[in-house]
Amino acid sequence: MKFVHKEPKKYAFVDRDGHSGKIFGTDSDKTNHLIIECKKELNVVLMQQESEFNYYILKGSGIFTIDDVNYKVDVGDLVVIPPKHSYTFSGDLKMLLINTPHYNKEKETVIAKD
Repeated sequence: MKFVHKEPKKYAFVDRDGHSGKIFGTDSDKTNHLIIECKKELNVVLMQQESEFNYYILKGSGIFTIDDVNYKVDVGDLVVIPPKHSYTFSGDLKMLLINTPHYNKEKETVIAKD
């Protein structure tokens, strides 16, 4: 089992709905670990049905909108989004995302922004 993981060099997805991501190749059967980068804004609103999403701000600043309330975020902030809460974000951000249980696209609601 590998205990230390370097930041991936390759992106798993690029500019998907306004953000890009690198996935750490961990052996965890409970969590996903990603680097998420956003240069401007996520152009959709998301809601996870089962997974909790935890974003730790590594670089930059921005706004998380959770259940229609805006929260300013900066380096060192942790944003915890439990299941069944709608959210989106904007800004020039580099974040560590840890979600548990594993992300499941079929358990995610994607809502177009007005």
